[in-house]
Amino acid sequence: MKKIQWILGCFILMFCSIANAGGQAPDFSFRDIDGKQHRLSDYRGKWVIVNYWSMECGPCLQEIPALKGIAQRYRNKAVVLGMDAGETPVARMKQFMRQRGINYTVAPTQDSTMFALGLIYGVPTTYIISPNGQIVDTHMGAVTTQQLLRYIK
Repeated sequence: MKKIQWILGCFILMFCSIANAGGQAPDFSFRDIDGKQHRLSDYRGKWVIVNYWSMECGPCLQEIPALKGIAQRYRNKAVVLGMDAGETPVARMKQFMRQRGINYTVAPTQDSTMFALGLIYGVPTTYIISPNGQIVDTHMGAVTTQQLLRYIK
């Protein structure tokens, strides 16, 4: 009986997550690694790539060059938000960012960011939000430049 309840619970959670795809992204607030306050609505008019990641995740590290490239080349059309999901200490994360040359906004793990856009089943998970605030896609696993360009161009 417990197994059936567990399966049913997983099904409901998955359905709720899928149901959010294509809907309006909730406007949540967060503090970046330097303590500056942001709201998702601050980026209205641009594509927003919200990437949940962890320093301990191999695929997360593999996608950093793609995210950096998009943040640099398309800064007038898109913004990348790196949401730490690994509860990494801020000092360690700042050092990591310097070493990797990360050029996009990174936010330490916060209650306001975790699950703000839907359930996260693992990292990396990336939400693509259109300039008008609609969640147009969710991608679990490392993203590539080509995948992101499908939306931005």
